Amino acid sequence: MRPYLNLLFSIVLPISTLFVVVSTIFFSFNYDLGKAFKLGTLAGVLIGVGFSVIMAGVLLIMRKARTKHIQITQPESNILHESTNGPIDKTFMLLMDKELAFEVAIYSIIDQNIGEVTKGSKDKGTISIYTPEQMINLAITSLTKHTAQVEVNADSYNTSVQQIINYLKLKEQSFLQY
Repeated sequence: MRPYLNLLFSIVLPISTLFVVVSTIFFSFNYDLGKAFKLGTLAGVLIGVGFSVIMAGVLLIMRKARTKHIQITQPESNILHESTNGPIDKTFMLLMDKELAFEVAIYSIIDQNIGEVTKGSKDKGTISIYTPEQMINLAITSLTKHTAQVEVNADSYNTSVQQIINYLKLKEQSFLQY
């Protein structure tokens, strides 16, 4: 209820003012200026408040729909990471072929400036990333013609590993929507 009232109070004055001006101009065609101001003010405030009540409800519903749409279309907010303190050996599947998964993984490292790629073989599907904190190894293998498996090995589970996984899953989702 509070968001609705905040939105209502923020739009009621400008909308009512607009309706008062329009109503005054409308009534000035048929009545003298004093009576047009009185009728315009009364009609403009009543119409403006009614319109604001309806518009605040519509805007609030549109906001909620937009936030729900953003949560659905941006999966990085929906990826849950298990927090581990020790070394990580995580395997996950991508719905893209091995070559595309390799290119997306390389691009994610370069795009996010995660670290320096020290070793990489496109044929074998291996990537070694050196970051100031640790060494991250990625192994990309082909499961089927259109799926790949990514294995992530690192000394610890930190933000660099999370960024790589989130980027890969986000790109997978965007390719599926394309």
